[in-house]
Amino acid sequence: MKKILSILILSVLLISLIAPMAVLAQKEKLKECCVIRQDMTWKKGSIYKVCNESGCIGSAQPCDSSPYCSLKKGDRIGAKGAVVCPVPSDADAVINRASEQWGMICIVSTITSVTNWVFYLMMVAVVIVFVIAGAMFMMAGGDTGKTKNAKGLMILAIIGLVIALLAKLIPSVVRLIVGV
Repeated sequence: MKKILSILILSVLLISLIAPMAVLAQKEKLKECCVIRQDMTWKKGSIYKVCNESGCIGSAQPCDSSPYCSLKKGDRIGAKGAVVCPVPSDADAVINRASEQWGMICIVSTITSVTNWVFYLMMVAVVIVFVIAGAMFMMAGGDTGKTKNAKGLMILAIIGLVIALLAKLIPSVVRLIVGV
């Protein structure tokens, strides 16, 4: 148990050290837009709803009133002055939403997408570990060593379940921290 926890902490530290270096090592300029990965609502600032090749048209919709600003999966959002959002599949993709907070919207969208994947993968792993532990427990035949191993595996599965549930909590915490 201590080994798993220390490996987990060490890998988080290594990732937190390597990720900024990987971002800073890029030669190309970062995009001034992003594609929303899933449907979401935004509760702060304002969003321009209609943008085309000539820029954003009309006035921005305030997001702090009800109903909140809704963003659909596949919407391209960028800065008010940005017109084109280059994506790998479509070099001349025009943004269709604009906001002063487009960067924060992109971060929250990406974090939510990543944590959803972590949640789904962890849930699959938890089910597999529970099935293996149940089989080990039933085949133990009264051997205390084997039942102890099966119980330990079930405890690891429960810890995995808690981690998966915490992954679903992370986007809400990020939204709370950034004040959205």
